Amino acid sequence: MQLSSVFLALGLFATAFAQSKIKIIWDELVKENLADKVQFVGSMTNNPQNCRAESGSFDLHHEGHSGWLSINIANQYLQGWLASTKPDIVQFMLGTNDVAQGRTTNDIIASYTKMTGLMRASNPRMKILVDRLIPLSFNGGGIDTLNQRIPSWAIEQNSTNSPIKIADCSSSAGFTASMLRDGVHPNDQGDQVIARQVGPLLIKYVRDLIAERGL
Repeated sequence: MQLSSVFLALGLFATAFAQSKIKIIWDELVKENLADKVQFVGSMTNNPQNCRAESGSFDLHHEGHSGWLSINIANQYLQGWLASTKPDIVQFMLGTNDVAQGRTTNDIIASYTKMTGLMRASNPRMKILVDRLIPLSFNGGGIDTLNQRIPSWAIEQNSTNSPIKIADCSSSAGFTASMLRDGVHPNDQGDQVIARQVGPLLIKYVRDLIAERGL
């Protein structure tokens, strides 16, 4: 069966702590008979928790670099990653570290805009999935302010050829501080919430690509 989509995951969603949620989404792809249609890409394959999907082994590739800033990814790294992986779908949860280090909401949103431009330069029909951020156990106001800006930003940047969808992983979607393992990263319960929000949107994008390519 011909591959239909290449998926690049960026940021907190895909860090070393995140393979547990990726395995959940992989199982959903298997259940939908889409796993052989999707290739996860990225230079990272770390899996320190030794997570395994119910369906067996799963694709570990990602670009989830713990501690990195959205601003730095936009300015220094994303263009190279896009050139080497050539994704059809990019998903990201970025800005947590920027908030923790005192960067402004405007600076973070500007980095989102720059990344969107780079994605579309790489692939004019890029499908983009941006997460509203999970809460922090500290500096929650900065996360809330950023999350409030993301919907209007997505509307401004959305296009027919390169859509932007939002996966709401925030406290508004039921994510609570008790779902954090260390004040920053999600525990198993938090992973379930994130996978529940991200998975259906990723599956919809994969199905859209299958339809567009007549596969």
